[in-house]
Amino acid sequence: MRRLFIYLLILAAAVVAALFFNQHHGEVRILLDDRVVVVNLLLTVLLLVFSVLLLYFIVSATARMLAVPTRLRDWQGRRRQESARCELTGGLLRFAEGDFDGAEQQLIRSARRSDAPLVNYLTAAIAAQRRGDQEARDEYLNAAERSGLGTPTAVQLLQAQLQIESGQWEEAQATVASILEFNPKQGRALDLMVQCCRMLSDWERLEPLLGRVERYASLPKEELREVQAWIARERLANSAIVGREALDRNWHELSRAARREPGVIGAYAEGLARNGDVQAAEELIRKQLQKVWDDHLLKLYARLPGSGRVAERLAQVEAWLETRYDDAQLLYVAGALALRAGQLDKAREHLTKAAERAADPQHLRALAMVQEQSGQLDAARATYREAMDLLHTEDPLPELLGLPGPAAVAESAGGEEQSQEGSTGEADAESTTGSAQTDPGRWGDQQSRRGS
Repeated sequence: MRRLFIYLLILAAAVVAALFFNQHHGEVRILLDDRVVVVNLLLTVLLLVFSVLLLYFIVSATARMLAVPTRLRDWQGRRRQESARCELTGGLLRFAEGDFDGAEQQLIRSARRSDAPLVNYLTAAIAAQRRGDQEARDEYLNAAERSGLGTPTAVQLLQAQLQIESGQWEEAQATVASILEFNPKQGRALDLMVQCCRMLSDWERLEPLLGRVERYASLPKEELREVQAWIARERLANSAIVGREALDRNWHELSRAARREPGVIGAYAEGLARNGDVQAAEELIRKQLQKVWDDHLLKLYARLPGSGRVAERLAQVEAWLETRYDDAQLLYVAGALALRAGQLDKAREHLTKAAERAADPQHLRALAMVQEQSGQLDAARATYREAMDLLHTEDPLPELLGLPGPAAVAESAGGEEQSQEGSTGEADAESTTGSAQTDPGRWGDQQSRRGS
């Protein structure tokens, strides 16, 4: 359409010129020494137009000839870029299909011909990570950083993420620290620093960053609260080693929200007990359980040292049972405390109820200990077998709240409910009890095999 308009415009100009020269006759005189050359005006105009056009075509053709090498280089560059894009696409497809070795080779081959090799190097680094070649991974990441495309922060973040995936936590922490040194508000770097510090138990390095983590990191609220509680617990645990004064000072320096966390309260209670104030620890846990019930604090309450206060704790737990009589954990704790106090009948009663309400290996193992000490060896074997059946082969033996071994329980019970076995049965019980002192679960396993 544009070309047609130009043609029409030229045609109209020609018509106007023809009409003009038809009505106005003239001539052009050119003086050459003593001679006069007379040329018709129309012919002169036509010669001028032809000369301008001829000059234009000569200049244009010369420019085109001079531009041939540049255009050839541009064409070769476009061909090279097109080939690099095809190689990149093929490498990405191989990476998606899981052919990491082939993808890595194809991506690096195309990176040498690409003007923007950043994607090639980053994807090749991930492929090398999948192959387990960490040296090649770091080489590609360094090449990506040297390419000068994108920000070094993005490359370092990917490097830290890959180091975390391969279990190089200390190297990842160092990489993230270098990012935060130049960009202290980088949210993703703060997220990765939280992961590294938690895995390395480096709470002291994370604590100064906690304010920035709250403002700029993308952690969910629940995870952020857990990180804050973890730092508070570690801080209290370390101050408890220093002494009571340091423990109390760190406790009062915590925020109100942190002091309401059950895990933090438990850490402070353990610190109090470590520094000899078991009664204060008991009172702290008791008050918290009256406000908000927590099984972790309940078990900690049962594990607190001080054998002289076991009966008092048992009375408190039994008082809680009046309103929480169906709580399996509370019944288990009551049975464990009764066993520590040497009250086998009461321990058996509570642990039996706990096992009935929740088939837990921990409850069953404690019940088997009581049955063993009461002389109910067949029942103990069956209970041990039931507890072991609930455990997977890779699971560890369940914790028993620091309960004493069978021999210690028998001694504290003062010979309560001792059965009169024959000489053969006494020898058998003596041998099995010796092994149960080391590990009651192993005793149950031995008895289960013997019963089979």
